[in-house]
Amino acid sequence: MKAVDRIFFRWSPAILWAALIAILSHQPTLPAPSIPYIDKVFHAGEYGVLAFLWARAVFPLLRRQSAGMRWGYVVFGCLLYAISDEMHQAFIPGRSCDPLDMAADVSGAFLAAIIASLLSRRLRRLLFMEP
Repeated sequence: MKAVDRIFFRWSPAILWAALIAILSHQPTLPAPSIPYIDKVFHAGEYGVLAFLWARAVFPLLRRQSAGMRWGYVVFGCLLYAISDEMHQAFIPGRSCDPLDMAADVSGAFLAAIIASLLSRRLRRLLFMEP
């Protein structure tokens, strides 16, 4: 596989997922069940997926770093994206900038890091293309 193909294969899912989050954030309202705080579960889930996809993209670039440092970069990246997402929503009619949403986003990314760390070594190699 050519280097360009590998880069596209690694990065395109993460970029597409981040774009989907941005598109959904730009909507004035989103349908959701009337269960209190269920939106926080959705936030955590979408950023958990984002963390997995970003890890898959950046881990091969950070091979010299420890697994903890690599996940730290991924979770920090998710934090920055969550901040920008919430700030963006402050300008969308019908939406607001909610720090609890941001906390749920980062919690989902952190939970994804913990789950991935508990996966078997063989599965981690397959998912994140680790050596």
